Amino acid sequence: MWESPIYKFKTEIGGKLKEIYIDVTGSAPTFNKPGKQLEGTFKDLLKGLDPSKTKILDFGGAKLRNTLYLLEKGYTVYACEFDDLFKRSKQANDYLEQAKNQYPNFKKLVFPHDFVDFEEQFDVILLINVLDIMPVPIERLCVLALCREKMKEDGRLLWYTQHGTYSEEDAVAKLYDGLVTGKGRKFNMFYRDFTRKEINEMLQSTGFSYNPNFKFPTSGPNQAYVFNPDGPILVDSTLGLIAQLKKKNKIKSREIERKSGTEEKKYTAEVPKRTTKLEGVNLLEQYSSELKKIRTGRKNANRYHKLIFNIIKSIFDDSLKKPQMEEVLAGRTQRCDITFQNERDNGFFKQLDEGYHITCPNIFIECKNYDGDIGNPEFAQIQNRLNKIRGQFGIIICRKVLDTQKAKERQINLKNDDKYVIIFTDSDIKTLVEFKLNNKNEEINNLIEDKFKQLI
Repeated sequence: MWESPIYKFKTEIGGKLKEIYIDVTGSAPTFNKPGKQLEGTFKDLLKGLDPSKTKILDFGGAKLRNTLYLLEKGYTVYACEFDDLFKRSKQANDYLEQAKNQYPNFKKLVFPHDFVDFEEQFDVILLINVLDIMPVPIERLCVLALCREKMKEDGRLLWYTQHGTYSEEDAVAKLYDGLVTGKGRKFNMFYRDFTRKEINEMLQSTGFSYNPNFKFPTSGPNQAYVFNPDGPILVDSTLGLIAQLKKKNKIKSREIERKSGTEEKKYTAEVPKRTTKLEGVNLLEQYSSELKKIRTGRKNANRYHKLIFNIIKSIFDDSLKKPQMEEVLAGRTQRCDITFQNERDNGFFKQLDEGYHITCPNIFIECKNYDGDIGNPEFAQIQNRLNKIRGQFGIIICRKVLDTQKAKERQINLKNDDKYVIIFTDSDIKTLVEFKLNNKNEEINNLIEDKFKQLI
């Protein structure tokens, strides 16, 4: 991974399978300063931060136009980029010399070695037209996971990408989930246009959450969002994003030192002989695998909660809307682990309202990462969430149920109070995920309805 900024692929062009080379540094713009839209975004992003105390990572800093702008404002800026770009581009090298000579608050991080090994934390990380030009899906997640590890808990990550820049007609060819651009060039470029939902899903899977308090009216057609690092990296155990990179980085560093006789880490843009194989990463599938690895207990409750949130959100994305974690209820006296609004468009939740005539504008879910059975306190907790105004239907999600008869008795007691609660275990979640991955929506509805019918 990241052995060079140049990649070799095979893709269909004009009906024939051909080799192409993509240079991920090839799209570095020649502007000498941020455009007005990006400048306005910086102003809103950095509002309230003291430049003398703020450490910024300009990831994929390219020719340093944004780095120089922020250095001039007094921020400490770490520019992270492949070293080869500064050797090939006179403009990039000139800006690098300017940054080094004029600004003591400038720091250079050679990608990937310096970045992977870097152990300090940043207040702000800039991802400006970075992940949308990376052709390998797992590498996008690796970047986000490393950014999460290297951010302060109150940090701000800016996602800023061009939107609607290329069409398939303008491109050289299609390549997996994106387009090959740069007609007539020896080394082509890559462009992937992400939807807002896809951006959110990638960031959530790597420990970030969207911050709705930042609005960027000056960003124009560009996608500009702020995310905060407030959770665990949910897909790291199965994909090994960070551990794998650090291990490879140490091996590569030792190889460089042996060959050069120096500890200086150099990275040259060698044209690869090996063809890179493109594979996608299905986040729902990864979440299901991660769930198996989570140990029970309070220590892992937050990770379990966030995993379940993302799994359930994906399974019911066509019937339940506006998912929310830790929603405040009852005059701020209660918090519910997960809530959804019931759109009543289709499936079981529509039938729950129209067929069974059970009030359910909201669906309430509680998550319990217990080793043993859920008991009276857990049923009492969800009982307090339910009423004939907010909704009468809820779900308890737990790892397993040992005493099924006792659980059934507690469910019946709630039913007698017109409050309906079903239970999902790890086994149920696994089955629901498999149904979703295979587009078996009818089976998803049948599983839930079977549980509900057993209750009533």
